[in-house]
Amino acid sequence: MGVALALVSGGCAIVPTSGSPRAAEEDNSRDTLSQPYVRMIAEPPKSDASPSDIVRGFQSAMASFEDSSLKIARLYLTPDSAQKWNPWEETRIYEGKVSEKAAPDPKDRDATVTLKGNAVATIDPEGRYTPTSGEVVQTFTLIKVDTRWRILSPPNARLLSADDLKRAYRQIDLYYPLATRATGLVADRVWVPIDPSSGVPETRVRRLLGGPTRSIRDAASSAFPSSTELNQITVEGDTVVVDFSPAVESVSSDRIDAMEAQLAWTLRDLVTGRTIEIRVNGEPFRGSGLRFKPTDYSQFDPNVLPAKPQAYYMQGGKLHRVKDNGGGDLVAGAAGEQSTKFSYPAVSGEFPARVAALVNGNGVYVADMAGGSQWQRWIAGKSLTPPSWDRYGYVWSAERADNETRVWQAAGGQARRVIIPADLATGRVISLRVSRDGARIAMKTDSGLGAEVKIGTVVRVGQQARIDNVQTLVGPDSGQDIVDIAWQNAAELLVLSKGKGGQQLAKWSVMEGMAASDTVIRLDPQTKIDSIVGAPDHVLADGDGEVRTYSVEKRAWTALEKDGATTPVYPLG
Repeated sequence: MGVALALVSGGCAIVPTSGSPRAAEEDNSRDTLSQPYVRMIAEPPKSDASPSDIVRGFQSAMASFEDSSLKIARLYLTPDSAQKWNPWEETRIYEGKVSEKAAPDPKDRDATVTLKGNAVATIDPEGRYTPTSGEVVQTFTLIKVDTRWRILSPPNARLLSADDLKRAYRQIDLYYPLATRATGLVADRVWVPIDPSSGVPETRVRRLLGGPTRSIRDAASSAFPSSTELNQITVEGDTVVVDFSPAVESVSSDRIDAMEAQLAWTLRDLVTGRTIEIRVNGEPFRGSGLRFKPTDYSQFDPNVLPAKPQAYYMQGGKLHRVKDNGGGDLVAGAAGEQSTKFSYPAVSGEFPARVAALVNGNGVYVADMAGGSQWQRWIAGKSLTPPSWDRYGYVWSAERADNETRVWQAAGGQARRVIIPADLATGRVISLRVSRDGARIAMKTDSGLGAEVKIGTVVRVGQQARIDNVQTLVGPDSGQDIVDIAWQNAAELLVLSKGKGGQQLAKWSVMEGMAASDTVIRLDPQTKIDSIVGAPDHVLADGDGEVRTYSVEKRAWTALEKDGATTPVYPLG
């Protein structure tokens, strides 16, 4: 006989404690290193459990992270299935509700139970989260082992409810330096279950030592020696002591700063106001010790920009700097002094800054933001996209020439062609934006089916660069016409689009491939936006001859500059 039910947690004891995965009610004012959480303690199957009880109990036991090897969950399986079952291939997240049919006849020797629900996401062994959708039906075959029901055919996956995910998992950003550079960090977002025996800080650091995910593995690498293991994390007064195995001492001297920065940034919200000390099996690092404050590594910020970044805009054919008290001044140099016609300016992150722009219809030109500077052509071409700077002083642009797409990066007036995948070369890149950390690139493309947004990884070998791991973030079938894209921070991209209901602005997680519903800004039909630019916690846009800024608190746009102001700019990105 068949039994149908949806995924639901049951058969576990729920115990509040300070050692387990997820806070019942998070209190940000509390010490996050010792925050209480809710535990799910797995219980073995009862001798008189029905097939539906067995499947419920199995799903609940899978949701217990107290049982790291899932020994209790395996008790719900036949002996042979318990040995073969591999739940580590994938984690599948569902949501649904219970719907049962009649129980099987006591004389039956087999039964089926069907779990029905809506798919939410999958999480791979690295912790990479991928949204999914649609109805999911998972059928279990059960047989009697002696007189007790057991599951014969479990899927090689860990099945969790959406509530299990919220309780037991944390979304965390790990930080790694670029493989070819010791300064600056790259963010790598993953979802990890919190180890109840150690808590949040140790879970983060152990995953950090596991290295970057496949999406950026060719672009970034850990400064920690590969065989480094974490012993424990303790607190002594205002010092967080992170104790590693002896392998950590083999780090090269020129990578110690990067190693400290990785630790400081990965633990940053947990160690606010504290000092971090690295020890080795309880002893001082290399005999002399290694202590540092997380605030000492602000220069490694993957977002690069300060809390209040300088903004710019075009007016009267020249570039202006936004003043603190409102209005703007012309910038120094060719972009603010000369009458040379240029468009789509981009500002570098160095000081003094440089301006890159399309000039004379024959290339990307660069001028210092200093009195008396002149435009110099860095990238030649007649069909180039607006330029984009990365934190390392390279300006990027793409062109369509001879029926193929080419991507260029240039520094010091010398352009080099970027290696790109064949399918990207056959399509058209309409615009591109390099992330401020220099590790990713966002592109608005069209391969003949309509505009879409793609994300790729920037891999650097010496002065040569290539774009790998290109994935579609927003497809041409989204029901929205892509208007513009802009990086808000190292992990999130702003996408301005237009559909039947008008324009909307959404913030997409480029590593998770999704836009949270609470980040979508639906624009008033009377508000027309032509382009956007972002920075952490800041959004600027232009339309109808004015530049506007968006207030998250008021959920409204405010005019920053009128009288024909266009093309807002933040440095980099």
